[in-house]
Amino acid sequence: MITTSPARDNEELRMVMINLFSNIFGNQLVIGDIHAPMNKVSDIFAIKEGNQVIGGWSIFRAFSPPSLGIPVDPTGWEAIAGMLSMLPDAEYILPFPVESENDHGKRPWDEWDFRTEYLYTDIAMRISTKDIEVRDISELPPIRAAIPDDADALESYYKSIGDTFQGVFHPLQLESDNYVICESDGSIIGAAGTHFETPYTVQLGNIHVQEEYRGKGIGRALTTAVTLGAIKTKRVPTLFVNQENRTAIELYESIGFERYNSYEFHRIRVK
Repeated sequence: MITTSPARDNEELRMVMINLFSNIFGNQLVIGDIHAPMNKVSDIFAIKEGNQVIGGWSIFRAFSPPSLGIPVDPTGWEAIAGMLSMLPDAEYILPFPVESENDHGKRPWDEWDFRTEYLYTDIAMRISTKDIEVRDISELPPIRAAIPDDADALESYYKSIGDTFQGVFHPLQLESDNYVICESDGSIIGAAGTHFETPYTVQLGNIHVQEEYRGKGIGRALTTAVTLGAIKTKRVPTLFVNQENRTAIELYESIGFERYNSYEFHRIRVK
């Protein structure tokens, strides 16, 4: 019988990670929730067959509504649905790979008796070369590494963008030491960093430049800086970009990213 319950100890967490590593890129969202520092704001569950851990999943609570990290292997999806129906939360965001990395060709919500609402589709990209072109940025406004003291300013910056920006910022993201900002007259005009990290991948995110400063190479410089920072740690840089954002896709491709999957984002209403 397949069951799921909160991971009890470090050994169960270790077994959850081992099983998820069987498909690193398909399961990277779950792995990112479980891996530090994002595990500080995640509920982590083990999937078991009898007493043996065969997988895991997560609820990431840093954002509202919380997001679900569901493994691509459908074994255990029914148990996950049962657990969700017993939890107090009524609504979740569920991103899920729907192409090549999801070999089963299934979506978790297809057989769930929950209300679902399709939100959007992102293209998942990963770096295809280590030969990243570094351009002269001496004529650009100053770009520097972000520090924890920048958290309030960054949060204010992303909130000011409002509905025009798809990314979500949380101060924990600054703990990666792989976050950069561009400033003009002491104010942030652009930023980029990592949404989460795993032992093998680094997910870039929150890449944004104020509209009046676009077209000058700031977005490329910020993205390049974070990409090189990830490569330096011998991990694979990845990112998500909305499939309609052709300008951003072309920028990332010119840096050296290539598409490897697509992720659908759905809103799941359990109650």
